[in-house]
Amino acid sequence: MKKIIGLLALLVLTGCSGTGNKGTVCKNSVFYGYVNICLPEIRGMQECLAHENVKQIVQPYLISGPVLGYYLNNETYGKIDSLGLITYDTYFMLYGEYQYENYQAAVNDLETKTAGLEKSLFDREGFEQIEKNMGAVKAEKPVLLEKYSPYPNVRTMIVLMKYKSDEGTETSVVSAANVILVKQRLLNLAYYVAYSGGKSIDDLKQKNETVVSTFLKAN
Repeated sequence: MKKIIGLLALLVLTGCSGTGNKGTVCKNSVFYGYVNICLPEIRGMQECLAHENVKQIVQPYLISGPVLGYYLNNETYGKIDSLGLITYDTYFMLYGEYQYENYQAAVNDLETKTAGLEKSLFDREGFEQIEKNMGAVKAEKPVLLEKYSPYPNVRTMIVLMKYKSDEGTETSVVSAANVILVKQRLLNLAYYVAYSGGKSIDDLKQKNETVVSTFLKAN
């Protein structure tokens, strides 16, 4: 799975201190254009974009936009020095697009951006572009399992996809592709878990909504 991390980022670093919502102290924040985005503490996970191994993983995705945050669960974080040598699941990435860094977005833009992401994922032309960007890793066409709005300024798609690595290993991944409108900025949050049946989908949805809620409260 390490070679397919951040797939959704193909379609579209941390450092300064700041304040989150209602004046609370934010221990980790990053600028997206001129807006300060808080990267909240998530129970059971660690934000680790500053680590050299993580920087290498996200490097290919910086062509289209900045990666703002990258969270691993505690178990994987304990092996972060070997990150390029292991397989792992249960992680998420927050990212944006250079063209929208200083664009003051509204709800209508949220709908447009979500429609664009859906088109990129599920239209033939968009999927061919995904395959081109993935290089040696091959993917079957993704399946849209569900589309909903867990919060007024969030649109979520639950997506199932099967990958085959250049070593011949097949992996099924279920992801929550979120488009978020916060501080008049459009951001993407992609949360991934290994697919192991219906329970893994329910688990993903619960974890994703907890993370998105925490992010919204922090900003």
